[in-house]
Amino acid sequence: MASPKTLVLGLGNTILGDDGVGICAVREMRRVWPGDPDVELVEASLGGMVLLDLIAGYDRLIIIDAIMTTDDRPVGFVYDLTLDDLGEIIVPYASHALDLKTTMELGKRLGYKMPASAAIHAIKIEENTIFREELTPPVAAVVPVLARRIAAELASPA
Repeated sequence: MASPKTLVLGLGNTILGDDGVGICAVREMRRVWPGDPDVELVEASLGGMVLLDLIAGYDRLIIIDAIMTTDDRPVGFVYDLTLDDLGEIIVPYASHALDLKTTMELGKRLGYKMPASAAIHAIKIEENTIFREELTPPVAAVVPVLARRIAAELASPA
């Protein structure tokens, strides 16, 4: 039996400061993790239905992305979420407006092999509209910690 294939997908835009934290975390994983032929580390600056082409065919999906919330958690806090935490499937107004949960469901309905599990690591950021290539200090501080944590989870037996 073949080993399950895992996709670690870092999302964001690296020219919008903290919005690029998902991509920075994947880059850090490449630096510190010895790797595994059954795990692919991918960076992407896109969303919506276009994600379907990236995530189809994998057994397991791990997403790292930025999130903006109004709760009292500090910037740099990591929310560990599942698809169920994302709410109901939406009826989009356009294909680029699909959220992750809807994209996954669409893939299943179209007959694609979709990941059986999806973990989302969302790092709280404060803003994503200022052009800069650096992360703010509280967000940058979480990147190596999260990269090592995900690498350790991938290395441990399922």
